[in-house]
Amino acid sequence: MLQAIEVGPTDPILMMLAQYHADPNPEKIDLGIGVYRDNKGRTPILKAVKEAEAILLKEEVSKAYLGPAGDQRFNDLITDLLLHDPLRNHPDMAQNLCTLQTPGGTGALRVAGDLIRQANPGATLWLSNPPWVTHRPIFSSAGLRLGYYRYFDPATRGLDFLGMMEDLKDAAPGDVVLIQVAGHNPCGCDLNIEQWELLSRLLADLGVTPLLDLAYHGLCTGLESDLLGLRVIERNHAEWMLTYSASKTFGIYFERTGALLIKCKEKAICDDVRSEALNLICGNYYMPPGHGASVVRSILESEELDQMWRKELEKARHRISKCRKLLTDSLNGTTAWHYGFLNHQRGMFSYLGLNEAQLSELRENYSLYVGTGGRINVAGINEKNVERICEALKAVQG
Repeated sequence: MLQAIEVGPTDPILMMLAQYHADPNPEKIDLGIGVYRDNKGRTPILKAVKEAEAILLKEEVSKAYLGPAGDQRFNDLITDLLLHDPLRNHPDMAQNLCTLQTPGGTGALRVAGDLIRQANPGATLWLSNPPWVTHRPIFSSAGLRLGYYRYFDPATRGLDFLGMMEDLKDAAPGDVVLIQVAGHNPCGCDLNIEQWELLSRLLADLGVTPLLDLAYHGLCTGLESDLLGLRVIERNHAEWMLTYSASKTFGIYFERTGALLIKCKEKAICDDVRSEALNLICGNYYMPPGHGASVVRSILESEELDQMWRKELEKARHRISKCRKLLTDSLNGTTAWHYGFLNHQRGMFSYLGLNEAQLSELRENYSLYVGTGGRINVAGINEKNVERICEALKAVQG
């Protein structure tokens, strides 16, 4: 039986990681994997996380099953973190909202995909072009038809908002449009507040449901300012979904901790949606892991740990900005190809718009590993490797 399996294309992120590990060059550089790194190239554990784990080690009394909805206290705290003011100003909103813990942001995306398929099998799920590479297999595996809207302009290496709006006019009522809220992966190009307003109105006029993806909360402009897009959608739409990853925000990558928020038009619909989401979860992974949610819960419940975490997150955000400036300053003025656009991109990633031949040259001649299309993890840049990175980029750009 198994010999009949047709092997699909390998995930490009996993392929690049395998190539990186197989490279014997001791000075090889990884700018592809999307994890935060410090000045020494390490992905550190936040002090707030270590403190929370120490508390759990001392006080945790059970590791019983959580159930398919996960840690309810975690769900409440994440909801409050993201929607504190709207919930306070509109108390009835909480009745029309459900939050479910998931195995990372990808788990939330898959549950959302299954729900969309269940609610409207004919729906098209619209992704940015280019999308985060993992969006495609997640939603295709959920049985959804995919559509794409223009997002990155190769000429300006910035956001193609006019193209985006034009393409989304083809969306039909009942379709779903996925929009990354902050720190677009791979482009590093985000909508400003005026563009969010225009987009929100268009989606409402079309009868399209927004699906917001928030994977880098706090690492772009700040914990609250990274939520401006969510605030606009929440104001203008009675129905929306949001997938949340705690991986980067709390530095707990391999704990696979995330959440799915679903906003419905009324309580009865919300109750039905929650029940069916739990059914779909039981038919998939049954229930999420507990440790990461316990860590996040311990941090957000403690005023001291909450403040410690916020300071550490802010420090990481400032370091990412400094890394971007270091690269831009090192490149500008040294080549005919101008890199000023890097200053207009933000968050953990920047997008250079490189082709496969250029990516291959970077790997083979310079042991520099970057993502599809020339997506670079800005946090992987430091004073020791920036000169070699610049040399390689200038060479492949001619």
